[in-house]
Amino acid sequence: MKLRTAILFSIFTVLCSLNALSYSVMKTDSLDSLLGSIKNPDQKVDAILKILEEPESQYMENAEELANRALNISEQTNYALGKVNSMIILGNYYYRKSDYKKAMEFAQKSKEMSEDLNFDKELAKSLNLIGNIYSGLEDNDNSSRYLFKSLKLFEKLNDKEGIARSMGNIGLNFYDQQYYKKALEYYNNSLLIAESLDNQNLIKQQYNNIAVVYGDLQQYDTSVIFLRKALEISIRLGDKLGQGINIMNIGFIQMNKEKYDDALVSFQQSLDLLIELNNQVHISECYLNFGFCYYSISKLNESIKYFKMALQEGQANKYFTIIYQSAKMLKQIYAGMQDSVSAYKYIQIENSSLDSLYVSQKQDLLTKHELQYIYDKKEFEVQLAQNARDNVMLIIIFSLVSGLVILALWFSRYRLKSKFVVVEKEKIELEKEKIQSELIIKDKELTVNLISLIKKNEMLIDISNKLGQLERNASGKETKDSIAKISQELRNNTDDKMLNEFTQRFQEVHAGFYEKLLATHPDLTQNELKLCALLRLNMTTKDISEITGQQLASIDKARYRLRKKLDLSGPETNLVTFLSKF
Repeated sequence: MKLRTAILFSIFTVLCSLNALSYSVMKTDSLDSLLGSIKNPDQKVDAILKILEEPESQYMENAEELANRALNISEQTNYALGKVNSMIILGNYYYRKSDYKKAMEFAQKSKEMSEDLNFDKELAKSLNLIGNIYSGLEDNDNSSRYLFKSLKLFEKLNDKEGIARSMGNIGLNFYDQQYYKKALEYYNNSLLIAESLDNQNLIKQQYNNIAVVYGDLQQYDTSVIFLRKALEISIRLGDKLGQGINIMNIGFIQMNKEKYDDALVSFQQSLDLLIELNNQVHISECYLNFGFCYYSISKLNESIKYFKMALQEGQANKYFTIIYQSAKMLKQIYAGMQDSVSAYKYIQIENSSLDSLYVSQKQDLLTKHELQYIYDKKEFEVQLAQNARDNVMLIIIFSLVSGLVILALWFSRYRLKSKFVVVEKEKIELEKEKIQSELIIKDKELTVNLISLIKKNEMLIDISNKLGQLERNASGKETKDSIAKISQELRNNTDDKMLNEFTQRFQEVHAGFYEKLLATHPDLTQNELKLCALLRLNMTTKDISEITGQQLASIDKARYRLRKKLDLSGPETNLVTFLSKF
């Protein structure tokens, strides 16, 4: 007979085999030795990320530690690209562990930072990760939305590997909804691109995905064809874990086709490979498949033996699904043998594991609701911002209409009192010219002030550098200390008087700028207000650096914090454009 109850494990096993490679974990001391030979911190981050971006890295025991190491170095050196990629890798790590809350935190952070810094490829990866997380939470609407955004961006970048992976994930989304035709369409499109790139891991992944679909459709012969193709790649790559899983799935299909002897041979080959790798989860699945196979041919003693082995592995590693299936089958066998004591024992284990599964599913549901709340909150904030922009537009339109009405009235008054109006107009024009002349003079003074500040800072930096050279060449300690003290005083010289004069001149030219800005964002600091003023003048990061004496990286970081304070999370709003409204 065919065991329909075991089909869940076939799907689970095949999905677990995606990108599976037997991977020898790099020893910590050898990695430390490699990183020790690299002096540049950014290059160290790149070296770690290169290791972690390999498909087999997900099987490294120290993957989380390495990713956090890369993230910490990136934060210390303000290496933005390294920080974003480290967060993406950590997000994927927690996604694979089904810790969706942590995964979403890293994914959202990497998304926001990628948008702010125009890292399009990293933004596409972040969107893809968010789509996968929603898929794991069975929120297919949000999953599809983010996955298609990711695909569109990868297509814009002409990143074929990214396109192939996005298509594969979209196919998985359709598979979860049992739209098998669409799932196969996207899997096959992904496969075509992977073959054009000769990306063996990605090809194998799509072979496995396609095999799962045909297995669900009970087209077992076709499913086996794709599993054997995946097995060939696993053998060619020396991927023992992939081989073990593929062979186990082939055995499962043989069992469903009632070829029990062939299935037992396949399960034994798979088990030998999995024991060699000490892969506990797949070993327990293999034991379970042995139990089902022997049960199908009425060899109950052998069946009991393997179900107990699966149960033991499940209990040792808290694999609640395996515990539940093993206990359920043992209960069923002992009940059929009229051994009520043993049957009752396994009923208790079955119920306990079912409770654990229920708790786990409830936690997943709570996580889904929490993430949905966060998502809705962000959408609401975006909608509020849009409403504010719409209100501003209405005010502008109303002002224009009012201006036209006033202008019409003014022309009517002009006809009645032409002479009076001419005189008043001349007085207004004279006053306007006077004000404009004053503003032009003040604007020129502001420009001269800025140029003077830049030149003075350049001079101070040059003098400081020369003093540094003198300090290095000086022989006496007292001389070195004196030079160092003078150099430090020069570095700390910010010329407050000149900056205060700049602030005063700026307020005269752009009256009310600070007041309007503080009215809507009262928590801005003095330094942030000065940065806003410089940006209002459409100055570049380099110009600001030369004026303030700060490093370019520090200014980029200050701009990033300023965007967050001003609630400019999306890439559609330019910071300078935003400030020009005040």
